[in-house]
Amino acid sequence: MSRICIIGGTNIDICGTAYEPLKERDSNAGEITVSFGGVGRNIAEICALLHDNVSFVTCFSDDGYGALLKSDCEKLGMDCSCSITAAGVPSSMYLAILDSDHDMRLAMNDMRLLSHLKTETVQKAAGFLSAEDWLVLDANLEEACIQAALHTAQCPAAADPVSMQKAGKFLPVLDRLAVFKPNRFEAEYLNGIQITDAESARASLQWFLDQGVREVIISMADEGVLLGTQEQCVWMRHQKIPVSNATGGGDAFLGAYIAARARGIEPKDAAYAGIGSAAATIGQNAVRRRTLSKKMIENEIVHMKIRETVL
Repeated sequence: MSRICIIGGTNIDICGTAYEPLKERDSNAGEITVSFGGVGRNIAEICALLHDNVSFVTCFSDDGYGALLKSDCEKLGMDCSCSITAAGVPSSMYLAILDSDHDMRLAMNDMRLLSHLKTETVQKAAGFLSAEDWLVLDANLEEACIQAALHTAQCPAAADPVSMQKAGKFLPVLDRLAVFKPNRFEAEYLNGIQITDAESARASLQWFLDQGVREVIISMADEGVLLGTQEQCVWMRHQKIPVSNATGGGDAFLGAYIAARARGIEPKDAAYAGIGSAAATIGQNAVRRRTLSKKMIENEIVHMKIRETVL
């Protein structure tokens, strides 16, 4: 079976959800949860739940949180043998404030730990991959690590830009990506095209295809997903997803998409799997988000009533 190797960040998620509409510059009553997260780790978790051969490469701290994070990854079935542990550096943290609709309004991340992951480590991990495997990167990595991994790996590579601030790290290497999954704001930041209708959606997808990306996915939140390949560009709209915690929805999409592509499933059907995975994931509380199966995804796909528009 093909291997999926994810190289990226892991952190402790602290998430506050307001009971009432948020008031700025004031203390808001709400529910606060602490869970394991990180874009790379979240993608690896979904892959591990859907695929039997998953490795995760990151930098763990030697503090108490770091030990818990590594143990949890291994319990989920991830091979962490290529990961490293940094001494005296605190674990990465992600702090998110969700509004009363359970959508993220503000977030802050401290990913300094990941700067201790060096090019030698990612080159070693990427060097183990063969042509039928998959490599997944997140933009929390240092730019040198991203380029080292992509120049070493002999397999298809996918990337998540994480945020507008970090998305630019992938601009010099878009032609090396088989799959790229920005949201609409990250896509606009990179190509300057604001998506307002079918014409601009097609133009945005085409820009990435022209840069050499083979499969581009632009998440549009409640407006669905855009998928572009050299064969077809399509807008996939769906029912509004009931949200328990929106954090990690995009990671769940990409994890399921790559797990499907690793099984040889075509891009459009893989995108359906991604939508089903995202729906199943954000409908669960982050602290309890430990279950996902192909059957759950299939059920969600039926409920989402996906409608396709060819662009």
